[in-house]
Amino acid sequence: MTYTAEEQNLITLSAITELNYKERYAALSAMMSAEPDLEACKNSLIKRCDIGVYNKVKEEYSDPAFRKRILDGLEERGIECITYFSKDYPGALKQIFEPPVTLFVKGRRELLSKRCFAIVGSRKSAFYAVNGAKEFAKELSEHFTVVSGFAAGADSAALEGAEYRAVSVIAFGFDHLKTLANYPALKRVESEGLLVSEHFPTVAPQIYLFPVRNRIIAGLSAGVLVVSAGAKSGALITAEYALENNRDVFAFPYQMGVDTGIGCNNLIHDGAVLCRGVNDILGYYGFEARPQKPVELTEEERTVLAAIREEGEMFLPVLSQKLGTPAHKLIAVLSSLEIKGQVARLGGNRYSIT
Repeated sequence: MTYTAEEQNLITLSAITELNYKERYAALSAMMSAEPDLEACKNSLIKRCDIGVYNKVKEEYSDPAFRKRILDGLEERGIECITYFSKDYPGALKQIFEPPVTLFVKGRRELLSKRCFAIVGSRKSAFYAVNGAKEFAKELSEHFTVVSGFAAGADSAALEGAEYRAVSVIAFGFDHLKTLANYPALKRVESEGLLVSEHFPTVAPQIYLFPVRNRIIAGLSAGVLVVSAGAKSGALITAEYALENNRDVFAFPYQMGVDTGIGCNNLIHDGAVLCRGVNDILGYYGFEARPQKPVELTEEERTVLAAIREEGEMFLPVLSQKLGTPAHKLIAVLSSLEIKGQVARLGGNRYSIT
């Protein structure tokens, strides 16, 4: 692939792994120039590393042979680059604080030119949240490019549901994808959708890179749906980035006591849009509501629903006694029925048919 001189500058800068994303941003005068001022980073880099590292950075940046090796290596890997000064760099991403200098991509880069919407959630999402993420992604992909992370659980379900309009944002370099348990699923995203990383392919996974990555998920998107989140969750970090950057935040509601729903309920309490169905999102953005599909229920859900329907409404302890099922097991079923719009929680552990 052919790159302009400005693009080559930023690709080279991003390939120098001694610099972190803050230093790259500073070297480019907060993205006001495509020609980095490495002198601006000198003091911080020498303080963090040493003068030898600083000299190495300057030497590599100015070395034509180093630049050629970088571009040749990316082409061999099938990786393309979208820099901040490229024509197709996402406009929404330019609006965030410290946007990525370069996006390394594999797949259909044109997906980033479409309006995006993010779906995120916990690795330990309950089955109904995973199913909800997949179904919502499938329906939203008719209007948006669907963006998520790549972890098992809700993120992977969203990517699967969105199929050819899925974008997965990776928190490290592409050379390390093969170490992931869900590598086959990510290869499918690469072939049908798009993989994105702000890191040069050789950058290894580090814990601190994951929350930083979430600013890109939020930054690309008009809104973020959190389908599950504990009290402390990476999905909440994405929601925080969304709010900081004036994006919309939606969340699934949960029964009290469900650990993977605490974060969602807190978001709703703090002003996030309660999401009962995909039409809550479609209507928010002015799209025509989808006809309601017949709701698919499990045998357990049908049993619980029938018991509540007999009385019109029931308290959880009474329902537990009636069915001979422990209350803590019924909570998950009731939460699923609530998301599917079959029951409503009235407060005080009381449920009614909608």
